[in-house]
Amino acid sequence: MAVFFTGYSQSTRKIVKDFDGDFEPDTVYIDSDADKLFCILSSNNYRETASLEIRSMNFGNTLVDTPNGFEFRNDYGRSGFINEFEYDPTSGQMQLVKIKRTDYDIDRYKYGKEVRHGSGKSSIDLKTHSYKGDFYDVYKDKLRKLPTINSTIKFPITYLETFSDAIYFEFEKKCLALYEQAKKETH
Repeated sequence: MAVFFTGYSQSTRKIVKDFDGDFEPDTVYIDSDADKLFCILSSNNYRETASLEIRSMNFGNTLVDTPNGFEFRNDYGRSGFINEFEYDPTSGQMQLVKIKRTDYDIDRYKYGKEVRHGSGKSSIDLKTHSYKGDFYDVYKDKLRKLPTINSTIKFPITYLETFSDAIYFEFEKKCLALYEQAKKETH
């Protein structure tokens, strides 16, 4: 796989590299004015495709090059979302394969280093539907780690052209339901 512009783990607003495996440069970029992601694949005759509107597009959004595609990172409110895309050779499109979420709702100054990088982290592998959540909770003014949540959550196959922030807000809703259930089971 050839990389033409960015190195692994470098964040940017545009990545030019071979996503589709034909040794030709492809491009993905963020357009904050349009609130969309755009992708140009050589295997698609360099036709530009766009995501649906991402209404929660935040100033700090970024793209990160990954070995098999890219991540679109967007923080919103007290949550941060990482959406990972890879090229799907069957459809010829960039497919959303993973969503990661971090919560920042517990005061790190009051409760310490355990929640310094977030009070909860969750992720879903959209190919296997495997969900994992690790959360902290404050109960009777004490910070405690909840047991790891492993579950199955199904989402429809999502390509860049059908992607919007609606999917990660739906993911957030399902995460919160599992979190609330875990809290009830441990109180």
